[in-house]
Amino acid sequence: MGSRMRGEATWSHSSLNDSRFHAAHHYATIRYDVGLLERVTIMRKFVLLCTCIILSGDVLCAADTGNLELPYSEIAADEAVVFFRTTAWLDDNANEWHIPIHGWIYEPEDSRSRKALFAAVLDSEFNLAPSKATEANFARRLNLLIGDNERDKHIVVSIADEQHTLSASGVDGHFESTLVIPAAKVEEFVENSRIPYSAVTRSAESREFTGEVNLVSPTGLSVISDIDDTVKISEVTNKKSLLNHTFLLDFAAAPGMSSLYSDWAEQGVEIHFVSSSPWQLYAPLQEFLDAADFPESALNLKLVRFRDETLLDLFKKGTETKPVVIEEILQTYPNRQFVLVGDSGEQDPEVYSALLRKHPEQILKIYIRNVTNESADNDRFKSVFATIDPGCWELFADPQTLQLPELLVEASVD
Repeated sequence: MGSRMRGEATWSHSSLNDSRFHAAHHYATIRYDVGLLERVTIMRKFVLLCTCIILSGDVLCAADTGNLELPYSEIAADEAVVFFRTTAWLDDNANEWHIPIHGWIYEPEDSRSRKALFAAVLDSEFNLAPSKATEANFARRLNLLIGDNERDKHIVVSIADEQHTLSASGVDGHFESTLVIPAAKVEEFVENSRIPYSAVTRSAESREFTGEVNLVSPTGLSVISDIDDTVKISEVTNKKSLLNHTFLLDFAAAPGMSSLYSDWAEQGVEIHFVSSSPWQLYAPLQEFLDAADFPESALNLKLVRFRDETLLDLFKKGTETKPVVIEEILQTYPNRQFVLVGDSGEQDPEVYSALLRKHPEQILKIYIRNVTNESADNDRFKSVFATIDPGCWELFADPQTLQLPELLVEASVD
């Protein structure tokens, strides 16, 4: 990246490594202060972990694009692009599809010093350490979190036999544009209700960067689903277990959820995933969902940049972050009906019940996976679902017992 230095510079010649030294020195000081460690809260431990990631710096290189109709994408040889699966919506009046393209451009990192520091904190604070079996997971996931975001880069995509230059990437490396394409033209390129696209690159570029958009009809049935402890085992309520599942262990599917969602998808149901995981972990999450045979669905993750106040969003409750994302889906498809699926581990019952009260015509059912061994008639659920028809929500342990009501199945087919 031009003047940006490569490799591991010496401590005395690099301000970045000076920062690493001071962070490591600070960590070593508190590590051996047993009295202080006894007073450290779970939040402080998480912040300590995040300081290891903050040591990475985003690349802030301005791009002189001139004419925005570029012939190819601005992707350097040491940069990578990830396209996130999205859902398009149809404007019936204009007979046009509105197709969101969302992605991330970044420079992959592989810093041994940051990795060692992060591992030391995991070991000291949570008694967790990468093993031979989990080292690859740890390295990949941490490296994604410390990847350098690339700012002011324009990506050119080819879709439906057209080329479009997308809006420039922001400080977080994300770029988003919504393309409007006539429905008749889109139909020529649709396969299984999806339309593919790819980044236009230089002729010398051997890599391919591709994506897909799900075309979601204006009417029908959608399922909005949580990920952690709903379809993927995460043990969110236990911070040590959560870190173990997030950074070390292979992602594991919650029993029976894949076959349930696949069965619903075969009945015409669209699945939308909403999670508090950061966008940086999109690729391993998507690979997990594919390997577990979940339907090809859009993911809505949390936007976190490890060098500004958005870092604090990692610690926000679901009651603060999920409603906004779900509301946007409901507003995008005002004539569709929805089933919400979550778990009892955190705030899904609270979030979903509030949304159902606000949108009773759109939200028809709530399913809560019981990961806390609670009873449906305990004080929590009595309070959360007070005034809500008992037939509109269900606490479940075995997903195979869940059946979409006939009304909902008919809605998904219409």
